[in-house]
Amino acid sequence: MPGVNVPDGVTLIGRTIVIKGEVRADEHLIVEGQVDGRIMVPKHGLAVGAHGRVTSEILARTITVLGQVDGKLTATERVELRKSGRVQGRIVAATLIIDEGAHFNGVVDPTLTETVMAVGRYRLRQQGDEDS
Repeated sequence: MPGVNVPDGVTLIGRTIVIKGEVRADEHLIVEGQVDGRIMVPKHGLAVGAHGRVTSEILARTITVLGQVDGKLTATERVELRKSGRVQGRIVAATLIIDEGAHFNGVVDPTLTETVMAVGRYRLRQQGDEDS
């Protein structure tokens, strides 16, 4: 696709894409469209781009928000809310970075990261067994 420079190992959900349901990836993910459902990328990073909108739960190694998220964000390493980012919900992460100008309304809990990630990995394994 001309004009798009997405590196290998990264998937882009474009601006006009609307997904209703769960998204799982074994590579980095950029959301510029809309996802209404759980996103699970426990070993990789997730970015919600400036045009992106996610409603539900996100589970990733790192999460960067430039767009809008309504739901629960869980990261093993860190969550970053950039200046244009808007989050309403719960953040579970060891490190949280909020840029000046970002909007956050919710609860932050740095103590449950390992527990929540273990539950997420268990759910992925269970669903993988059911899909076989």
